[in-house]
Order: sequence, then structure tokens, then C-alpha cells
Amino acid sequence: MKSLGLLVVRLVIGGLFVVHGYPKLFGGAGKGNSLSESTKQTLGQTFVDQMEQGGIENTTGYMKSLDIPNPRAAAWAVSLAEFVGGLALILGFKTRPIAAGLAFSQVVAINTQHAEEGLVGGYELNVALLGAAATLAISGPGKLSLGG
Repeated sequence: MKSLGLLVVRLVIGGLFVVHGYPKLFGGAGKGNSLSESTKQTLGQTFVDQMEQGGIENTTGYMKSLDIPNPRAAAWAVSLAEFVGGLALILGFKTRPIAAGLAFSQVVAINTQHAEEGLVGGYELNVALLGAAATLAISGPGKLSLGG
């Protein structure tokens, strides 16, 4: 049963990271409007807006606005960590190091973007992602995985 529980955590958390990384990698002007109506309805208007404002260039600009050092490298790092890392979590591949990196990314997100907003309505999602990722980093993927 423990492995089944870890699979559920991997699927949910990995999926959330994938949908947060996707717009950063593949978004840009006009990309939100090109989504199917069912995708828009399922993922919501915020995802559509993130697609419009996404892409590596826009993500780089956002990192620059936060005074993140080497904003282009940071944009690539966070985008790939979320999208590829989320896929790896879903599969249970290299779970511990990837989950540790994703947990760290949430600490950075809280401190650079959300701390002033407070917990409720601010960084509560980041704390949940941090907790789940830390759990996977500690426990590993379980038996229902590609291993690691």
C-alpha cells in the first residue's frame, strides 16, 4: 500500500510541476489562444494567461525583474526542472535527486515571489509542493516506478 500511496503523490505532484513548467518552455504570445477549448476549461484561465506570458524569453524577463542572477540560465533551469522533473516524478525515475531539486525550487519561489503575500492565498501551493517533493526525496518512488 505504501508504494501505491507514493505513486499517487508522484502522479499528482509530478503533474502539477509539468503544467507549471509547460508554459515557461512552450508559451508565448498567441499560444494561449491556440489551446483547445477543453484544455482551457480543464486547466483554467490562469493557465491560458501563463501560456500567453510564457516562453523562455518572457520567463527570462521575469527572472530579471526579480533580480535573479543570470536570469536566462535561471529561466531554463526552473522551466526544465518543473517540466522534465515533473515527468520524471510521474515515472518514478531518479525520484530522490529530482524531488530534492524541486523542493529547493519551491523554497526559492517562496522567498523570491510569494513571501510577502502570506501563507493563505500566497505561498500555500508552494508549501504543499515543497512538502510532497521533500517526502519523495526522503522516501523514494516506491516499487511502482522505473526505479531511483
